[in-house]
This record gives sequence, C-alpha cells and structure tokens, in this order.
Amino acid sequence: MEAEHITGQRIAEHLGHFMLDLLLLLGIEFDRHNIFADIMLLLTTLLFALLCYLLIRHFARAFIRSSSKNYPEKIRLVIKRKHAAEKVALLIPYYLFMSSIELIVPKERGLGQVLNGLLEIGAAIIVLRALFSIFDLVLVVLANKHFAHRLPLHGIIQFLKLCFVALACLLTISHILDRTPIYLISGVSVMAGMIAFVMKDTILGFIAGIQLAANKMISTGEWIQLDNHNVDGTVQEVTLTTVKVKNWDNTIAMIPSQTLVSEPFINWYGIEETGARRIKRAIFIDTESITFLDDELLAKMQRFRLLKNYILRKQREIQEYNQTLSQDADPVNFRRLTNLGCFREYIASYLATHPAVIQELTIVVRQLESNHFGLPLEIYCFVNKTSIKDYERAQADLFDHIYSILREFNLKTVKPLPSFNQ
Repeated sequence: MEAEHITGQRIAEHLGHFMLDLLLLLGIEFDRHNIFADIMLLLTTLLFALLCYLLIRHFARAFIRSSSKNYPEKIRLVIKRKHAAEKVALLIPYYLFMSSIELIVPKERGLGQVLNGLLEIGAAIIVLRALFSIFDLVLVVLANKHFAHRLPLHGIIQFLKLCFVALACLLTISHILDRTPIYLISGVSVMAGMIAFVMKDTILGFIAGIQLAANKMISTGEWIQLDNHNVDGTVQEVTLTTVKVKNWDNTIAMIPSQTLVSEPFINWYGIEETGARRIKRAIFIDTESITFLDDELLAKMQRFRLLKNYILRKQREIQEYNQTLSQDADPVNFRRLTNLGCFREYIASYLATHPAVIQELTIVVRQLESNHFGLPLEIYCFVNKTSIKDYERAQADLFDHIYSILREFNLKTVKPLPSFNQ
C-alpha cells in the first residue's frame, strides 16, 4: 500500500514537471510567486489536458467500436450509453491539472492542504467512475454469453465495486492524512464487528449468491416458483443481495438471496432443458355410471379403432377363463368387460398416438382412491410444449377430447354440489 502511495506521488510529480518543461519550451520559467507564470501553467495544462482527453477518447471509442462490432445492435447501444471512453479519457487530464495545482499551491499551507484534499477526493471519484464503467461493459458482454447465465454476474460486479470503493476511501484518507494505509487498517479492524453488523444483509446475500451459482440452483431467464412468497415467474436479475423475478402477472418480486438458499423453491429449468412438460390431472367418474358391457354397448365399443385389438384380446382371455367354469354357474361369477376399463384403455391408446405427447417418457392412466367426489381417473404424461401458452393449449385439447368422448362409454362425471348462500 505504501509503495503504491509513493508511486502515485512520483507520477503526479513527473506530470507536473512535464508541464514545467512545456512552459520552458514556450520561453516561460515557472516561479511560484509569479502570477503570470501560474496563469500560463494553468492555461498550458488545460490546453494539453483537453488535447489528451480528445485523443484518448478517440482511441478508446475506436477500440470499443471494433471490439463490439460483432454484437447485436441492442448490445452496442447499451455499451454506447455507458460512456466508458469519456470516463477513461478523464484520468490523465485530471492528473495533469491536479499536478499543476499542487505546484502552484504547496501542500504545506492551510489552503494547499484543503485544496489537495478536495483534489484527492475528486481523483478517487474519477478513477472509480472509470472502473465502474469498465465493470459495466464486462457485465454487458458476459451477460450474453451462454455460460454466464449460470453465474450471479450482477452480484460479483457489485461486490467488486464495493471492494474498490472501500479501497479508494482507504487510500484517499491515508493520502490526505499523510499516513500509511496500514495505520488506518489497524483502526478499521476495531470497527470490524460494527461493519459486519451493518453490512450483515450484504454479506449474507453475497455468500448466498455464491451458493446459488456454485450449486447451479438459479440463473437469469429460468422459471422459478416460491409458493411461500407468492412468486411464480422468470428470473430477471441476480444482484448482490436480491433476486429479481418477473411474475406471470407482470408484477416484479424482489427476493433476498438467502431466502432461496434457506427455503424450498421449484426451478422449472429441467422442463426447458429436456423439452418436456408434465400433465398430471384427474377426472372424477361417477361410480354409479360404471357398469359391465352388454351386447349393445360392446357393439358400440367395437366402433373405436383404438379399442378393436384390445377388445378382441380381452374377449379371448375372458372366454378362456369362463370356459373353466361350469355351464350352470351363476352369471355373477363370469368375467366381463367394463365401460370404465375400455375407457381407460382408449385414453392410453389415444395418448400413445397423440403428436404432442412424448412417447419415450412415462404415459399412465390410473385409478386413484375414490372419495366423495367420485373415482379419480388420473392422466399422467409429458407433452413437447414448454411455454405456458402452448402447454395449456395442448393440455386443454387433450381434456376437451376426453370429456367429449366420455358419454360414448355411458360414463358420467360427478356433478359439483350446489352451493347455498347463508
């Protein structure tokens, strides 16, 4: 730290003496007590600083333009609005002006100390603005890389900015007080507990952001669901302490990072990765409508192309079983087809031939435990539609057909109980 402090002083002295050499070229010998020499030094410094600013800005803009020419127009526009070239171009002109002021007004005097302190603060601000603009450019560029979506870039950049702000404050104060940074660090260590308490949320948020990134739990563009906080939408931004989520109703939710680490949530990233989204819904069959197939209903079932092979196969099995019984056995002992069994097989065959249903994944039509609503018949499958609009349309198309074909099997759904207003 002390070496950096001495190096900064030497740079400032060299820049100041460089301006004095320019005055000598103009035939003016600098004298601190000569007002004319002071004015000429300031004018020469301002003129040369302006020239440096224009040159550095030109080359910086050219470099940024050539580096970003392959990026989309939207990204180039964002980079242009950061004004990084202008902020970086201010560094050398400001130090030229600062060095000249220090030559005119010595630091040993009261006015010089005050003026030097203000100049040091201004230098720290200009350096930080240049660094922040560079960090912002890095963030804009990396945010469009594929691997960066798994990293909390906003949190990392914000943490680096905080570190540089703390370092700039430390170096500036040590320079103004003419003390080594180690002297100030020893005093800051006493306040470490208080700083940790004040920045508790920031520290916890940063650690949580690292955990989220290291475990690949969340990234921008992913759909997450946090029922405890009524959050259901896509991640817009992962900052140092919070995660910004845009819900499906277009509301914005700000969630502390540590909440996603300490509480359970659902990340629907696997849906987009595999290109499959699950349908798991039940229809409630009225148990009083479940019956055996008579000849009329059997003939009706044989009209279905998807059921022909099933009915023929089941009839052979049933006939073989019934032949093992005596001829005078009561019909109640015979096996027979049911309308619900045919309906289940029809739905399974229908799903197996549907273009939106992924055949490589699980397809199940199963009965659940009956309740006062009836007998639940659950449809479990995966469709190749991942967006909410396409998924809901595919799911609705499936159940539109299922409910419409239900009456062909002489089956009924349970009607909802009437509600009575108190």
